Amino acid sequence: MRIPPSLLFGVGRFLLFILLEAISVYMVCNNGIVQRYRLIGKLREVQGFFWERYAAIDEYSSLRRANGRLADDNTLLMQQLYRHKENESAPQDTVKYPFSFISAKVIRNTVNTTHNYLLINKGSKDGVEVDMGVITPAGAVGIVSAVSSRYAYVISFLNTSQQVSAKIGKSNTFGPMCWDPHREGVAILSDIPQHVEVNRLDTVYTSGYSSFYPPDIPIGVVEDSRIVNGVHLSVDVRLLQEFRNLNYVMVVKDNNKEEIEKLIKGAQ
Repeated sequence: MRIPPSLLFGVGRFLLFILLEAISVYMVCNNGIVQRYRLIGKLREVQGFFWERYAAIDEYSSLRRANGRLADDNTLLMQQLYRHKENESAPQDTVKYPFSFISAKVIRNTVNTTHNYLLINKGSKDGVEVDMGVITPAGAVGIVSAVSSRYAYVISFLNTSQQVSAKIGKSNTFGPMCWDPHREGVAILSDIPQHVEVNRLDTVYTSGYSSFYPPDIPIGVVEDSRIVNGVHLSVDVRLLQEFRNLNYVMVVKDNNKEEIEKLIKGAQ
């Protein structure tokens, strides 16, 4: 293929320019001390820029790995906590640990609709099943609704179809708690008897009266309460878990669920 003379001429001019620039830099560095240090300073600036960006990328990668390890540590601590509670209440040879936990990373999370959901990176091959609860140390996150081999779809607690059985810590009085879609970070605890003393900043926990969530996980703190229909209290609860910053969660497996459900079904 014949190369046009104009292209050869253009390439030759470019190469000549590069050669002259290289000669100029060489002459400056060898004959002018001030120019040499200025040039070296500029090169160091460019080098420092790329070093800084590389360090930031490396730090971010290290932080992600550290967060993953921390999530696994939290899961292990939660497992040990509930085993310790069970050991205190039953002889060692009769203990069957009621809950086990699976650490997972949130890969998708919605918070701006009335039917929010999450996707997590653990599925059936990791032991995740439909109707398992999902938690963090700061609250109830949701319930597994669908599972593939590697992923799970979780209906978020920030969903008008979801509720959790919750109790006020000081009195252990429990009732259903639902997310308030009109106020970010707030849920409403209902059906609390009027005579129960409820104070601002009282801690609200999971009651444990369901197969989804273990008991005594802190969910939030009381912001306000009011009488509804002259009979019950409706309690505003400020959630502890910030759903916009949700990165790692724990899937809860109730090891006694099948036995309990079989007993209930047989008694009906």
